[in-house]
Amino acid sequence: MSRVATRLGVVLAAMVVMGATVVGAGARAGGGSVAAAEDPTTSVTAPAPLPAGLSLVSQSTWVGLRQTFTMKLHIDNPTLANRPGALVEIRVDQSASSRSGFDDTIANGDSGNTLYATQVSIASLRPDAHHDVSIVFGLSGSKVRPTIGISRHGVYPVVVQLVNTGVTSGSFVTWLVAVDTSTPNPIEKKLSVSFVLQAVADPITLADGTKDPKVVAQMKPGGRLDKVATLLASATGVRLSAEIGPETAEAWKRLARSNPALRTTFARLRTAATRSSTELLPTTYVPIDAASLEAAGLGSYLPGQYARGTSALRSTFGPSRSASVQSAFVDDAPTSDAVVDHLREMLFDRVAVRDQALVPINHPFSPAESFVLDTTGAQSRGVATAPFVEKLFYGNDPSALRAERVVAALAEIAYETPSIARGIVIAPPARWNPDLPTMQTVFAALRTLPLVQTSTLDDLFATISDEQVLGTNVQRRLAPNPPPAAPVSGDEYLTTANELAAYSEVVGAKDPVVVKGEAALQIALSTSITPERVRSMLAQIDVAVRAFTAGVRADEKRITLTSNRADVPLSFENNLEPARDVTVRVHLDSAKLTFPKGEDQEITLKPGSNTVRFRVDARASGTFPMTISVTSPNGRLAFGQPVQVTVRSAVFGGWAVGLTAAALVFLAGWWANHFRRTRKNRRAERQSAANPTPAPAT
Repeated sequence: MSRVATRLGVVLAAMVVMGATVVGAGARAGGGSVAAAEDPTTSVTAPAPLPAGLSLVSQSTWVGLRQTFTMKLHIDNPTLANRPGALVEIRVDQSASSRSGFDDTIANGDSGNTLYATQVSIASLRPDAHHDVSIVFGLSGSKVRPTIGISRHGVYPVVVQLVNTGVTSGSFVTWLVAVDTSTPNPIEKKLSVSFVLQAVADPITLADGTKDPKVVAQMKPGGRLDKVATLLASATGVRLSAEIGPETAEAWKRLARSNPALRTTFARLRTAATRSSTELLPTTYVPIDAASLEAAGLGSYLPGQYARGTSALRSTFGPSRSASVQSAFVDDAPTSDAVVDHLREMLFDRVAVRDQALVPINHPFSPAESFVLDTTGAQSRGVATAPFVEKLFYGNDPSALRAERVVAALAEIAYETPSIARGIVIAPPARWNPDLPTMQTVFAALRTLPLVQTSTLDDLFATISDEQVLGTNVQRRLAPNPPPAAPVSGDEYLTTANELAAYSEVVGAKDPVVVKGEAALQIALSTSITPERVRSMLAQIDVAVRAFTAGVRADEKRITLTSNRADVPLSFENNLEPARDVTVRVHLDSAKLTFPKGEDQEITLKPGSNTVRFRVDARASGTFPMTISVTSPNGRLAFGQPVQVTVRSAVFGGWAVGLTAAALVFLAGWWANHFRRTRKNRRAERQSAANPTPAPAT
């Protein structure tokens, strides 16, 4: 491993040690954290660190060779510092030249071989009213005293503590980033640094139609979302990517119309979103864990969510300068091949993912290049986030110290392989609560640090090289970890979605129930809300549709047929509110009736009672049922339950008429034959009587 590669390990490890030994979180220099989470570098079982007695207020984030290095320190305990002989001890150490040297530094609790050490009297520094003191050093060749013997570029640990107070003190470690500014390009290839900053919140509309007060509070001055907007708006000169929740932005703008305070905070968001250096990344309309949605069988709704999100951002901020963005960020870890494949289908074939979402591999240097992201569907070009840098934002240390950790880490990565185009992605958590002093200090350093260049995700992909092993591009796969369960099952959601779609086909897309229901369906896909909230929203759609369908029904009645073919009157009620005409399909079903015009017939019902005649043919006499079903014209939406009409037929069917006719013909023939035979017999009798036969002789 090269010397510069090892130096990175030294610095990052020193950061870890420092995170466990530094106090002074409540110093005037700053506080808070990037997100409401425990510092990942601190062990919960570690003993309480000794106070250093001093904390960092500010410092030179980087220094050119032969220039000066300044630190401003806050005296945490003025009583101790005022003791006669109290001193500030400062030690500048060499960077380790090997991995073994790094390991020895960690094992021995020492940050390296001492390059320079000095002690400065607190009294000579003359603390100001805030108990702050400033110390200035010159680098070699600067002609400023005291002088630190630094004549080469690098990242040098600086150990600071308060001594000679009669109390044992701890120390804190910061860094001196030295850059050779004698040439326009201190390194051949600058490190590209792409921040992906998110302004996202839970859907603001609750199931009862009210606005979530927690989300509204985040939009107010000083709220979490306002801090993000403030940071984005102040990032002038910094190219970055932003993922702004479309539903959040839409609601923010709507509320700002009637709330002056929110009008101010939204203006900051709009300033950032419309700046040419801000790349708006594609995102879903509401926060969604796409892998969870895929697992629930609802992945087909993802393209629609992205389309709705793009439309909402356009209507909120105006036409976007990022319309041609080709990169996307997948925030979820774990995620799935199906999610990346969906993005590729939407023409986003360059994807940034959380490092934790990938199957781990070994890297010869800090991972800062792109790779082939191999999924089931095909291959995309991918980059991973840099958790080894992201974690440096966390902790209870002063803002200036946390910011310098980040700057030092970026400088070390840049110095690792200065002839290779590399870059990293820094993506704080979606619901982060930024510490503005820390972030603004980092951005200020990135504007001027000659070792780095800020970039959007598209910039990053266009600039950095692909990581290779033996001349072949590295391929990486997503870790096959199951995603968390979605708040709604696929069956629950699809049943309601299909019901609303059928209702829309009857009343039109502009119907208030349709508009409200479709908005609810979009929000119900969010994986950031509870299952109870989702079910309540789906139930409201179902209730609204059922209230509509209950307004149309067929009346139950008795019908008497006096002929084998008749136009029977059927009654229907149209009690829709508001009153309107409605076209329905009536389905007639009976085993003993036929329908010359078809079993299914469309009719239009006026408001109130309607009588419509349907032609029927009786196939039998007697009493029997006929079922009437009323649905939408395409049959997808049922109006109430089918009803039965009792039919009484007092006529013969066709076969009975034929049989009767045959019987009559038979009887007529029989009577005709009987009549002829009777007349013949009577004629014979008369003739016999007129001409009696003589009696035989005896």
